[in-house]
Amino acid sequence: MCSVLNLTRKVLPKMSAIPKNNIAAINSMPEMVLNRKLRDGAQNIVHCDMNQCAAAIISPNGIDTIYTDALAGCNAVNIITKLKDKRFLSILSHYVPTNIAGQLTAIEKQLQTYAPHIDKNYQPRAFLNIRGRNTYDGLEPVPNPIVDKLKCLLEKFFPQGNKIDITPYPTAKRPAFFSSANIFQFDPADTAKLKITSVGEKEKFIDLNI
Repeated sequence: MCSVLNLTRKVLPKMSAIPKNNIAAINSMPEMVLNRKLRDGAQNIVHCDMNQCAAAIISPNGIDTIYTDALAGCNAVNIITKLKDKRFLSILSHYVPTNIAGQLTAIEKQLQTYAPHIDKNYQPRAFLNIRGRNTYDGLEPVPNPIVDKLKCLLEKFFPQGNKIDITPYPTAKRPAFFSSANIFQFDPADTAKLKITSVGEKEKFIDLNI
């Protein structure tokens, strides 16, 4: 995925006694890089704010990145499906955990809007970035009712089946300059190739055609 912008840092910066070093560390955060690009007029990036649901049709010469940030206990859900014209549709939402009903309603409205254009033979992918807790086995998702409720919603629109991917993230003891962004980058050279950067800059590479 050489044509995808590399946002993740190899080493997380540490707090410094020199203010300009701390400013540079903040500016190196993935969400800050994307925020600057948006301010500079980038047309290929869509930002989803808190308590918002955004949809983007992905295309090689159009939108190839959709993201949200400031996740600190909230639920981020991205549903990616294929349209009849073979382009991918990404529906990203970010809501506080006390408003699961509102989040699901917003997702359903987007699905209803695009329903006539969705390829019903394609099994969509749902990616959840939700709060986690540390256990002896590592970081695990905190029980969250959005998972089962989302499954019911997806079954309503996609009787052909779907795939759900859950990535938990820590909310406590975060180091300085910890990224709280959930980023989806589609390779313009092949939009079926997806790079996900979840909270804490964990990378995952997905082939949406598999």
